[in-house]
Amino acid sequence: MSKGFENKAAPPAPAPARETSSGTCVLGPTLHFKGELYGEEDLEFQGQLEGSIEHTRSLSIGKDGGVTGNIRAKFVIVEGRVDGDIYASESVSVRASAKVKGNIFAPRVGIADGANFSGSIDMNHKGAAAGSRPATVQVQGSLSDPAAERLLTKAAV
Repeated sequence: MSKGFENKAAPPAPAPARETSSGTCVLGPTLHFKGELYGEEDLEFQGQLEGSIEHTRSLSIGKDGGVTGNIRAKFVIVEGRVDGDIYASESVSVRASAKVKGNIFAPRVGIADGANFSGSIDMNHKGAAAGSRPATVQVQGSLSDPAAERLLTKAAV
């Protein structure tokens, strides 16, 4: 070995977006984006985005994922953080680990016990399916709060 030369390994290449066996594309937690993200395949987003997402299929914001901006997709599942409005033509599911600060517009909405949600829900938005019953609910705080649970139960009746 020559003097002054060290055998240094090249830094590893960043991992590309991977696709799961179900055909879902996964963008990992080390990815950070600014701007608009468009897609036409199922996507699990674990990274951070400052901007908007417009998706034609299923979009999942994973536990490590965070979006500051609006989301539009057919199906939306939130396990991470969203600061912005969510528009879904089919359904939105807010899981127990989620923190959502914004409005939800979808014909079907599910919010798990323990989820942190601050905003309103509009199930009669023009993007909602025809024939769905109108409902608008405004909630702040954790849905493990009995008062919030009563509000949702009362609004659904």
